[in-house]
Amino acid sequence: MERGISMRSLFLKILLSSFLTVIFVGIALALLVASMMFVMPRLGGLVWVAWFLSILAVGVSGLVCILLARHITSPLFELRRGAETIAAGNLTARVSESLRYRRDEIGQLGRDFDRMAERLESLVNSHKRLLGDVSHELRSPLSRLLVALGLARKANAEEMPELLDRIALESRRLDDLIGQLLTLSRIESGSHASAASSIDLTALVHEVVNDADFEARAQSRRVSLTAFEECTVSGSEELFRSAVENVVRNGVRFTREGTAVDVSIRRERDRAVIRVRDQGPGVPETMLSEIFLPFRRVQTINGSRNEGSGLGLAIAQRAAAANGGKIGAMNAADGGLIVDIEFPLSSKSGYNLNSGDIGRTTSGTTVITRL
Repeated sequence: MERGISMRSLFLKILLSSFLTVIFVGIALALLVASMMFVMPRLGGLVWVAWFLSILAVGVSGLVCILLARHITSPLFELRRGAETIAAGNLTARVSESLRYRRDEIGQLGRDFDRMAERLESLVNSHKRLLGDVSHELRSPLSRLLVALGLARKANAEEMPELLDRIALESRRLDDLIGQLLTLSRIESGSHASAASSIDLTALVHEVVNDADFEARAQSRRVSLTAFEECTVSGSEELFRSAVENVVRNGVRFTREGTAVDVSIRRERDRAVIRVRDQGPGVPETMLSEIFLPFRRVQTINGSRNEGSGLGLAIAQRAAAANGGKIGAMNAADGGLIVDIEFPLSSKSGYNLNSGDIGRTTSGTTVITRL
């Protein structure tokens, strides 16, 4: 409502000023014409009064136009200086408070300018941090790879297989890291964006669970779908799969041997909620919101450290956001981490209860990251 009012106020000022200017100029012209036609032949002394009023009307009109022009152009010059400052590389430029709190179109433009500058500053700073993190993450496997190559040059035939295995391991780590970085970059740049299509999210979750369970069994772990409802969503299938798959794989990494990662999908009003729960050590409460940041590897509650790349959950968060979803995490009361992924349902989504376990909740402190 405030935005709509402010968008009309400057227009009204210009309209009223123009109207008054026309009135004053009209009065001046009317007085001149009247003085020439009626007053001048009979009352020569009043002619000067008519001329004076005419000149006064024109002067007042000119003054109103000057003040209006200054009222409009002064903040525009300030916005121009701010834009030039940002173009020069200083992303801390902001408009003055007097401009920010104006209740017209120019004030709204100033607030939009500040939001744009803040967003640009945030993006550039995050990219700088990401570049530093990437450099650090690539340095470690490259250093180990170079050491292994140096040792291989001096090794005998018996030591060579072990060193070759180390070289292959570090090469795979580099390949995985670079692949995840490329995925993260494509999602953030929007190159994954495609025409939205209707997706059977329940069937997609089934596929992800089956694939993850097949891989987890080699590590004495399991992935099971404990409850599901029919959910249809609209968006990019690749991004939906990336979001769910990365969260499930993260659960497999941390759940204890001999335990299962439980996955469920249910409907909550107009949203589909996918819940992934592992039986691992959980995450400190103060760090729950940080696990979705790139390269943020946090210690678990029992003190162990994540040895992954630190990109899986960051990719999941951005993939969910790209499809209009959100993701959040909480510790389960009886141990383990719970990650909830929410997506808006499409209008075609029906309601079909397939498990009596729907609606079962686990208590815990929830931290939701809204996207």
